[in-house]
This record gives sequence, structure tokens and C-alpha cells, in this order.
Amino acid sequence: MVAVFSACGDGASAASDWAGSVTDSAGIALVSNPSTPAWSAEQAWGTEEVLRIGEAAGDADYQFGQIAGIGVTSDGRILVLDQQAQRVQVYGPDGVYQSSIGRPGSGPGELGPAASALFVGRGDTILIPDLGNQRVNVTVLDGESTSFAIQMEQGIPMRYDLLESGTLVAQRRALNLPNQDAVTNDLIATQGYDGSILDTLLTPRRGDTFTFTNDRPVFRIFSPEPMWTTLSGDRLAFATNDSYRIEVFGADGTLGRIVSQPYEPTPVTDSHERTLIDLMRSQFERNGVPPAQMDLLMEGVSFADTWPAFTQMRAGPDGTLWIQRVRYLSDLTEEELETYNPTLDQGSPEWDVFDSEGRYLGVVELPGRFTPFTVDGDLWYGVVRDDFDVQYVQILRITGVESSS
Repeated sequence: MVAVFSACGDGASAASDWAGSVTDSAGIALVSNPSTPAWSAEQAWGTEEVLRIGEAAGDADYQFGQIAGIGVTSDGRILVLDQQAQRVQVYGPDGVYQSSIGRPGSGPGELGPAASALFVGRGDTILIPDLGNQRVNVTVLDGESTSFAIQMEQGIPMRYDLLESGTLVAQRRALNLPNQDAVTNDLIATQGYDGSILDTLLTPRRGDTFTFTNDRPVFRIFSPEPMWTTLSGDRLAFATNDSYRIEVFGADGTLGRIVSQPYEPTPVTDSHERTLIDLMRSQFERNGVPPAQMDLLMEGVSFADTWPAFTQMRAGPDGTLWIQRVRYLSDLTEEELETYNPTLDQGSPEWDVFDSEGRYLGVVELPGRFTPFTVDGDLWYGVVRDDFDVQYVQILRITGVESSS
């Protein structure tokens, strides 16, 4: 169900009712937010669906196996990376299928099953990180395809994003295999379209959600992880997800402000652990993991003491920062719990929205089982899953904000 709200102003004007404080600390703005939003009920942003692409059955050009990325070109074409089909499907602004890019394989212009993201960069250049083929595919729309190697000695790619100027940003993590000196920090750096490292942005302490110990994988669920997203003006927001404290860096790499929000940690109880372990086993079974391998994987599972403070961060319209709330097991009905995917459903439909200055505006509730990939003007482009986990491209207009398109 899509919630629609009316609004009488943009986020900046709503912040005039903001009840927080800003103090200066050695040139860094410390933005302390209250838990109450600046938006009134009339000012709050909402969403409405403007387009949905996909079919549960029928035309293969409108079916998706596993959507890993969505991008939008300068002329409004919609690019959808299907990780399972190992191709990019191209649709017009009206959602009508036009063509496909790539095919399964490891040759030039081909995609492996680990192609994990899609970005539209400068000059409508399409960038697709492909971990299995250990390269980033670089394709000029309606033009040539090249690639550059993913240098695994620099670390395993954890996340990619794109600055507003079109520069690629990558987070790398050393695998820390047995009998090797442990590396305790990740690397977040900008890269050129030839793979060259342009600038180191951050070297945050690495998370411990996944490690290797005694030649076997170890998973510590809810272990604190570094989280980041690019923002308008080539800014970057960074936080560790065990607290509600976001650092915002300018385009020159200088820390400009620290944004905080009241937060009370929620303990991970024994009941939570048992339920999550059962759900993980069910997911492994659905994915065809053999029992012996499943037992080995589950032996390496443990839990942090508390749930994360939030799930993920995204850039929104008008320079806003969106932070997804955690969806706790206690928030689920028995019916929802039956279809709960511990990998995809940790995030709540509710997102906290902060303006470009870090002031807390309020909450926007996106449709259930919707995952946003990219924002263009006042439109969210993302994927929505039905009760059978069939995926569709869904485009939402953010109501109450003046379109920047």
C-alpha cells in the first residue's frame, strides 16, 4: 500500500520548526537532534507509485530473477541489472522494454553471476562491478565496452557508490586469511574509470560480521559495521551502525559536521537468537545448501549484544540524508515472520530524513518490501518484492518536495 501525504513546503522550510541545537567544535558543526521531527503532519513527505515494471510470468523481457542494481540515464532510460540473468535490461521512461546489454560469461562485455551493482556515470557511462570476473565493466551506452581489473590484493570490494560528479567510490576489506597479518581497517577511496586510485577518503575500522577463523567462516550477526553513502555536492556521510552519530565530510575530504540523534540500544535476547537461527536455516534450505555444509556454517554463527542503531543510509532529494530504521522481530506479525528473509528484511519501511544541514525532519514510510537503489530528482527507483519474492522495478515519486528534475 502506498501512503500519500500533502505538504506545504520543502524540507528546508520545515526545518524552521526544528528544536535541536548546533554548536561549533574546532570548526566542526555538532548537530544535536531531538527525537521529535521538524515536519508537521501537513509538511511531511510521502510517496506515490508512478511506474512498475515486471511480470510474474509471461514475457521474459519483463521478468527479473535477482535485481542487483538500477540506474537512470540522462534521457530517462531505466537500466536494470539482473544478477541471475547476468544482463542489463533497458527500458524507456514509460517502462517499455528496449534492449539488453551483456550476457552470461567472462568475455568482453559479458557478466558473471556476482555482478553486484550498476551505476550511471559521466556521459551515461555504465559501471558494473563484477566480483566473479574480478573486474568492473565500463560501457558507454550505445557504444563501446571496456573493463578494469578489481585488484584483490587491495581488498574485497564491500560496497560501491558514485559521487554526484560521477566519480566511483569503493570500500575494500582485507580478507585476513589464516597465517597472514591482520588488517584492522577498511579502505574507502575514489577510483577513475580505468581503475586507478584517485584519493583515499576514509580508513574506518573494519567490521567483524564476517571473518575467517581456523580455516572456516565465522559470522557475528549485528556486529558493528562501517556505513556510508555519497551525498549531493560530492559530500560523504559516514557512521558505524552501533550508534546514531553520522559524520559528514565535504568534497575536499574535510569533516564538516557531526549529526546525532537520540538512540537507546535494543538487546538481542535469547529468543531473538533462536528465531533468527531458525530463519537462517530455512533460508539455507530454500537455497539448496547441503545439510553438512549448513551445520558447518551455523557452527560459526554468533550474535552481538545489541541490534544495530540503523540498517543503511541513502542520499535523497534536496540534499537530504535518509537513514533506514531497524525492523525488530517484535514488530512482525506471525504471517510476516513466515515470509521474513533475514538477509533482505532487517530494514524497516520507515526512514528518518535529515536535511542538508543534518537537521531531523521526520519519517517517510516507503512501501513494504521495497528497496531503494537510486534517486533522480523527486523519484526513487528501487525493487519491490511480492509475497512470493517475485521482484519488480518500482518507481516512487516523493510527494511534498519540489522536483529538481
